[in-house]
Parts: sequence; structure tokens; C-alpha cells
Amino acid sequence: MAAGDIVLRLCNASFGAIEAVRRSLGRPGVETISTAELHAAMNSSQSPPVLVDVRSDAERAVSRIPGAITQQEFEATSDETLAGRRVVTYCTVGGRSYWYARRLAASGIDAANYRDSILGWCRAGLPLESPDGEATNAVHPYWRIFHVPDRYDVKT
Repeated sequence: MAAGDIVLRLCNASFGAIEAVRRSLGRPGVETISTAELHAAMNSSQSPPVLVDVRSDAERAVSRIPGAITQQEFEATSDETLAGRRVVTYCTVGGRSYWYARRLAASGIDAANYRDSILGWCRAGLPLESPDGEATNAVHPYWRIFHVPDRYDVKT
């Protein structure tokens, strides 16, 4: 097993354990959304979720999941624009997005963490876009230890 896959498994196990403890203490949980669920929601005729990219400027400068906005853009958006829409956060492997989704959920926002994040999106062979909205195969995987399918151009 590759080092990146070990890190992904450790992250998933760690955040799962944190959630289990939080829920056992009666604290609000953070829901997760799978790649298939997010892809379906983004392409639904119903109001799509607000997809918030919490990665670093360097990562976002390479690409994003189509339709995503930055954390800064989200925080500057009026409540009326977001009314009734679920917020889904993502990063590279789901850690930074978990913490942000947890903060949003604690403040009463309907938020979920896309735990598979951009690596899961790429592993499903789904499209990316550049910051200016153009289709791209470039992706910043945070660390080179994370496997990205060959059809993507890794930029770090």
C-alpha cells in the first residue's frame, strides 16, 4: 500500500473516531457526503449545494471542482443567497474541510464534509476547472505522496 493511501486511511479513521466521540457526548455531528452523492447533487434539477473549497491559495490556483467557491467568497456571501442550500466543504483529503464543516454546523448552518475531497473527485475521473472556469486536468494534490489518476496533470 502506498504512503498516500495509508495517510488517507488514517485520516478517515481519525475523523470517524472524533465524530463518534462527539456524538456520544451529545454534540452536533458533521455529516459526510460521498463522491456519487455530491456529483448527483451538483447535477440535480433541485438547488445544488454551495460547494466551498477550503484549500490553500496555491492549491486553488491550479484547479477546483466545478462550481466551487472559496471559503472567503462563502463568508462574504449574504444569507439570502444561501437560504435553503446545504453547504458542502472540501479540501484535499477531507481534514481541513471537516474542521470547517464542523464550525459551520456548530453555528447552525446545514453543512456536510465531502471527505473524499478533490482526490476522491479525481479518482472518480470527474472534471476539474481552472480558477477562471476553463476545463483543466491539472490538480494540486497537496503532497506528491497522494495518488492521482494518470489522466490528471499533477502540479505542486
